[in-house]
Amino acid sequence: MNAVTLLLGYAVALSCFAPAMLTRPGMTRIPPGLAVAGWLVAVATTMAAWVSALAVMIVGAAHSVITHTAMTFCVKTLGITPVAMLPPSVATALVVALLLVTMSVALHTVRRVVSSLLGHRRQNLRHAEAVRIVGYPTEHDGVVAMSADQATAYCVSGGRRQTVVVTTAALELLSSAGLAAVLAHERAHLRGRHHRIIASLNALSAALPRLPLLRSAAQSVPVLLEMCADDAAAREHGNEPLLTSLLTLSTGHRTPDGALAAAGTAVVDRMTRLMNPDRGSWWQPRSLAMVGVIAATAAVPGLALGLCTL
Repeated sequence: MNAVTLLLGYAVALSCFAPAMLTRPGMTRIPPGLAVAGWLVAVATTMAAWVSALAVMIVGAAHSVITHTAMTFCVKTLGITPVAMLPPSVATALVVALLLVTMSVALHTVRRVVSSLLGHRRQNLRHAEAVRIVGYPTEHDGVVAMSADQATAYCVSGGRRQTVVVTTAALELLSSAGLAAVLAHERAHLRGRHHRIIASLNALSAALPRLPLLRSAAQSVPVLLEMCADDAAAREHGNEPLLTSLLTLSTGHRTPDGALAAAGTAVVDRMTRLMNPDRGSWWQPRSLAMVGVIAATAAVPGLALGLCTL
C-alpha cells in the first residue's frame, strides 16, 4: 500500500467514524477541555492527512511529467494498472489532467476557508468598534455596558482589543457575585481564543460541507467551550453564583453574530452539569484512555509516511 492510498483512507475513516466516538454518552464523563482536544486533534489530523496525500500526489505528478515517467507514477503511486497498456503520451496527459484538477480543488478550498475567516474577522472588528462607540466603560476593566432591556452578557474580540459587553438590564439583575462569575466566564473565552477556534471550524465546515467530522465539530465544540468557560468561572467564584447568573440570563435573547454569550448555548445541559459534583477528572481511567486515543490519532499519518518511504 502506498502513502497516498493509506493517508486518504485514514482521512476518510477518521472523518466518518470520529464523530460517533466523540459524541458517545461516555464523553460527558470526561473534562470538556479534553473533549475539545479530541475534536481538534481529529480535525487537524484529518486535514493533515488530506494535505499530505495531496502534496505527495502533486509533487509526484509534477516530477513524473518532468522526468517523463508518468506511467510509473500512475502504476506505483495511484495504483492504476490499466494505464500500463496506454501510450506514454496518453499517460502523461492523464497525469497532467489529474495534477490540474487536484491543484484547482485544493486552491478553491483554501480560498473559501481564508475568505470565511477574513469575513468573520471583519465582522468582529466592526461589532467591537460599534460596541465601543455606543456603550460606555464600567468600573470593571475591559467591560463595556450597553443600554438594553434584555439581560445578557457576551464577549467580542476585535483585533488586539478584547471586550466584554454587559447590558444595563443584566447589571440591574445580577448580584455582585453573579456578575463576577459572568465576567470570569467571558474572560475565559477571550483567554482561550475560543472565537478563533469556532471561526476556524465554521470556515472548514462551510468549505467542506460533506465531511461529517467537520459538520459535527462545528456543532459540538461551541458547547464544550462554554463548559470550559463555566469550569474556569466556577473555580474562581464557585458554582452557585454562576448557576444563579445562568438562570437569570437565560431569556432566549439572541446575541450578535460572532459573540460568545454566557447564557447563549446549551444552558440546560450546562446547568445540569454544574449541579453535578462529579464532573470528571483528568486522572480518571476514561480520561487517560482518551489521552491515549488522541495521541494515537495524531501519530498515524506520520507513521504512514515513515513506513511508506522506507
